[in-house]
Amino acid sequence: MPQSADEADKIEKMASAPVDAANEQARQAWRGWVIPAVGSMAFFSSMLINGFKNYRTYGFPTHVFNRSDWILLALPVVVVAVALSDIIVEGNGDEA
Repeated sequence: MPQSADEADKIEKMASAPVDAANEQARQAWRGWVIPAVGSMAFFSSMLINGFKNYRTYGFPTHVFNRSDWILLALPVVVVAVALSDIIVEGNGDEA
């Protein structure tokens, strides 16, 4: 009887190997997203805090910004809009 239990364990391990490999691949894919997201969120938070401090100290920059400053200010909004529209238009966002 112990041999059949060992054989059953071996069969179960062999059957679950593809699932385990797929789960590890999914985990690594999500980690590839999470790690840069943490750094980006830290940078974004710092940027927001400094923006609020500047607003409190100097007010909104309408009176001091020139055209190139407005373009720089608009670029992040444009990048996010293009990325979101690409995901929406392409469907699920998978790369070809």
